[in-house]
Amino acid sequence: MKHKVVQFARLAAVLCLLLWNPSVQAQKGITVKGTVVDADGLPVIGAGVTLKGTTTGVAADTDGSFSISVPSETAVLEIVALGYTTAEIQVGKQRNITVVLQDDSQTIEATVVVAYGTQKKATVTGALTSIDNKALIKAPVADVTNVLAGQMPGVATVQETGQPGEDYAKIYIRGAGSLSDSNAAPLILVDGVERPLNTVDPNEIESLSILKDAASTAVFGVRGANGVIIVTTKRGDAGKPKISVSSITGVQVPMSYITQCSSYDFARYYNVYQWNDGKTDPGLYFTPEAIEAYRTGSDPIMFPNTQWHELMFRKAFVQTKNNINISGGSDKVRYFVSMGYMFQNGLLKQIPDVTYDNNYSYNRYNYRANLDFKLTETTDMKFNISGVIGNTREPLDSDRGNIWMLTMLWAHPTASPGIVNGMPVTVVSYDALPDGLTKWNGWEYYYWSGYRNKYKTTLDMDMTITQRLDFLTQGLSVSLKGSYDTDMAITKKRQGSGGYHQTIEYQSWADNSGLSMTDPAFDRTYLPVISGSEPTLSYSESTDDDKSWYIEARVDYNRKFAGKHQVTGLLLYNQSRDYYPSKYSWLPYGYVGWVARATYGYKDKYLVDVSAGYNGSENFAPGKTRYGLFPSASIGWVISEENFMKKVPWVDFLKLRASIGKVGNDQGNSVRFMYMDGVWNEAGSYYFGTGKSDGVPRYELGTPGNPGVTWETALKSNIGLDFDLFNYRLHFSGDIFQEHRTGILISPKSLPSIIATSLPNMNLGIVDNKGFEMELGWKDHVGNFTYDISANVTYARNKIVFEDEVEPEFEYQRETGG
Repeated sequence: MKHKVVQFARLAAVLCLLLWNPSVQAQKGITVKGTVVDADGLPVIGAGVTLKGTTTGVAADTDGSFSISVPSETAVLEIVALGYTTAEIQVGKQRNITVVLQDDSQTIEATVVVAYGTQKKATVTGALTSIDNKALIKAPVADVTNVLAGQMPGVATVQETGQPGEDYAKIYIRGAGSLSDSNAAPLILVDGVERPLNTVDPNEIESLSILKDAASTAVFGVRGANGVIIVTTKRGDAGKPKISVSSITGVQVPMSYITQCSSYDFARYYNVYQWNDGKTDPGLYFTPEAIEAYRTGSDPIMFPNTQWHELMFRKAFVQTKNNINISGGSDKVRYFVSMGYMFQNGLLKQIPDVTYDNNYSYNRYNYRANLDFKLTETTDMKFNISGVIGNTREPLDSDRGNIWMLTMLWAHPTASPGIVNGMPVTVVSYDALPDGLTKWNGWEYYYWSGYRNKYKTTLDMDMTITQRLDFLTQGLSVSLKGSYDTDMAITKKRQGSGGYHQTIEYQSWADNSGLSMTDPAFDRTYLPVISGSEPTLSYSESTDDDKSWYIEARVDYNRKFAGKHQVTGLLLYNQSRDYYPSKYSWLPYGYVGWVARATYGYKDKYLVDVSAGYNGSENFAPGKTRYGLFPSASIGWVISEENFMKKVPWVDFLKLRASIGKVGNDQGNSVRFMYMDGVWNEAGSYYFGTGKSDGVPRYELGTPGNPGVTWETALKSNIGLDFDLFNYRLHFSGDIFQEHRTGILISPKSLPSIIATSLPNMNLGIVDNKGFEMELGWKDHVGNFTYDISANVTYARNKIVFEDEVEPEFEYQRETGG
């Protein structure tokens, strides 16, 4: 919720009146009582209730209640609160009133977060969408990235796994404009600093803005081609402490499992498969006796019909999220402090005889303290400290990824009956199965293989000092910002051999009696055979630590001349360093850049916005490719401010906007310093003379350098239309966009393989992306019942124009053009 200047003045007048004018309480007349609540039914503390046209008023109590005397039933009450639309109610015969205030985030006076600042929503000329805290905390998901699905036009998310602690979603803004997923990720800023989004507690977030077009992202230069997500965390307001507690506990249920065929069908299909291959050896087939046993289920131990997902997976697993935060302060110091805890359990069942828990799980503690200090009448300071303490547990399958999951999918329903006498059976007797049949079972690489605990602790700090220079010229200010982030990760592995297992034999098979299963003398007594011994888990440990810092210096100008000329300006310098000792101990990643932006608005009717980002990266060669300039321009026309539109009472707001600009993307540069020739130490050596045991290391030329390598460049254009109708109840926002991206880094494909070395990536790829997006919503209330219905749609289609593709043998293999 954003502060409105008019609302603040009214509320200040009410508070002053309460403090200095005793006659307010003494006025005689009709007494009207009531309660002021928001759209969710929560009390709006401190809401000002005034008699319209007078200075008579009261403030709502901590439960939102008020009592006021009015002279007659024709009196009109005006209810004002920061961040809400003003409400007016005629008293009439009412003596007890419930007032529902609407969030002002949809009105033209609302402000939204843009690149390096905030701006009145009505004057924004770029393409952006934002949501507030209420929308973020409604969805009962563990990761805030999954909340974004379907919430805003132009934003798509893909969740690739439900593993606890790893269930974050990939985010795409207006589709994928490059040739790979790794090149399509947006830039994410939390309180102005690049940080991951998936570990932020939604209860800490005030608002989240998605910047989409070049007018919104050009200031980020080489980082802005894929869109930008700006997260603003909560801050305290002056007043009594406000405590908020939330707790959500639920269950997660897999949407579906892969259902395997029955053992009976599997055996018959396997025999058909062998027959079609011309196999004649009877030992390669399931016997008729075995097939009949699978059909009747007469012996579920030796001839099982195992559905592995039912045997190994739970039907539901628990998730809980808890948060407590407190905010408040005075005119000198304000604070917001938050603590959160989240737990996710996994879907694996506990194996009875395994003495440790190797199911998936995730525990996470979040903490945050945002402090605001008014150092002087013109100097403000913000200090934020936050962090995460997390622990992820997962099965350890010999460090081969999730191969245990694959073996479960490959597992035969005939391989094992599951758990017998409290111990899993890895395979039934080999005599029950055909020769040559791989005995895949769901316990492979999982039973007694061990587990891994990954502990991660992060600490993020940033501070901003702002000095207003109105004594030089009104609206001028300077600020300095600095941040330092660090995280430490410890991985503890307890690994077993996985060789401890059990098979099941018939006694006659164990005795090598040679009797047929149909022979009455055949002994069907089960004989468990245990191989190996309960393994002792080995222990190993590894650590990893990363750190980064960011500095920013800026000059801002914001002033309105003659009540109709609104001018803003921004000049900013920033620099960052990221250190990854375990990966690149010798040299950090780094960026440096300048930002310039200017806007002009005439009567909030005709709007112009020009901006540019000038960025550099040490990954590119010194000279013309190391730095790049990324300009943009946008215009807007608020048609509803025209005199001829003011005669249309049902049109509250109507704006047409357009933008064009150039932005960059350097995420394709996965190999550092590609402008330099690659040299490495080969395993072989040169030996000189005879009888030499120590050779001279052999160095070979690796990939040649590409001195012209640089970032991708995207030329983006956008046309948009926004309107609000019927007293802001009907809202629409729509955009048509187009992007032409060139210089995408790819490995040359059309050169002959006779070249005896790997070639460097080159800026050859070209991709076009275009589409549209729109959002339509209706918000209203009937009495105390408030409803909000909205829908959005996004269409984005990309086309590969060039990727140095070799002419395919068949047309359907062609990637270019599709």
